[in-house]
Amino acid sequence: MARAPIGRQQLLDATRDELVHANGILELSALTRRTGLSTGALYHHFGSKIGLLAAIWDDFYEGLSESIADDRVPADGDWATRERARTHSFVAFHFAHPLSTLLLDRAAPDPGLSEIQANYIRNLADAAATNIRRGQATGEIPADLDADSAGAFVIGGLRHGIAQQLRTEPLPPVELAAERLWRLTAAALQLP
Repeated sequence: MARAPIGRQQLLDATRDELVHANGILELSALTRRTGLSTGALYHHFGSKIGLLAAIWDDFYEGLSESIADDRVPADGDWATRERARTHSFVAFHFAHPLSTLLLDRAAPDPGLSEIQANYIRNLADAAATNIRRGQATGEIPADLDADSAGAFVIGGLRHGIAQQLRTEPLPPVELAAERLWRLTAAALQLP
């Protein structure tokens, strides 16, 4: 009897599980042994091991971007109210995603993956800068703050702060971690 074809999402899920199980190391032989998947399926869908890992990185950062998109935060309220909600979503995504600790605490295992990660982080910082400019335009954030530097600072601070919170024993509730990081963000942006 012929084996059912392995789908792209099945490979992504199995790879994510293997990365968590193996503490960030992906050996294709271990992946195929543990899951019963074939290397042929991997090459069919992703072209290479790096292609598979790039899809994992893409999946993580695209999920993060979707979770903090403008349509996911309250449309009403002031800038700080919306951004507090966005910060909560940013933290909650990381706390829920099984690869967060690996992606926040380690360098990518390949230069190509480092470049993918750097591009996503740069895009997040650029979006934060644009958002800070909106707050400056409404007078809710001091106009003399450099929005580009502030955006990079906020995203970098959130990433490192989340990594630190994820190392805390016992793990704090998402609400507490988000509030801690929001207070630091609000202070950096000189919010009232």
